[in-house]
Amino acid sequence: MKLLKHNSSEWKYELEQKEGMFLRALVAEFPLTAATAAKISRMGTDPKAPERERLLHESLAQHRQDLKRQASKLLAARLKPGKAGWRLSLNGNEREVLLQLLNDIRVESWHALGEPENLDTLPPPPSEADLRHYHLMQLAGYFEYKIVEG
Repeated sequence: MKLLKHNSSEWKYELEQKEGMFLRALVAEFPLTAATAAKISRMGTDPKAPERERLLHESLAQHRQDLKRQASKLLAARLKPGKAGWRLSLNGNEREVLLQLLNDIRVESWHALGEPENLDTLPPPPSEADLRHYHLMQLAGYFEYKIVEG
């Protein structure tokens, strides 16, 4: 993936054939895991905390679905066949949506792997699920880097 052109309002990238397929597959995989339970407070003394947590979980689930829908729509509209692969054109908002989805994939995969400190290796022997999450985490990181660094 390489940055072809950038101005204040648009980024244009060229992707190899496989990169275009991988990017579409990443978006299709999202969300990778069920939303993790978030606690409003560790103290547990607020009687309204369970209701707030329920609302937080509903809001996060809705946000994840909105993010997937937005990313799917933008790839369908903005990822087009090019001479040697694919062309991706993004405005600022679309770029942020795609970066947020890729980051969520990385974080979800990292959580699924047990939040390892060393991201370069897996503890032996890795399961199929561990390998899947490891590769998805690395692939999402690759696209994040290419989008941000150009």
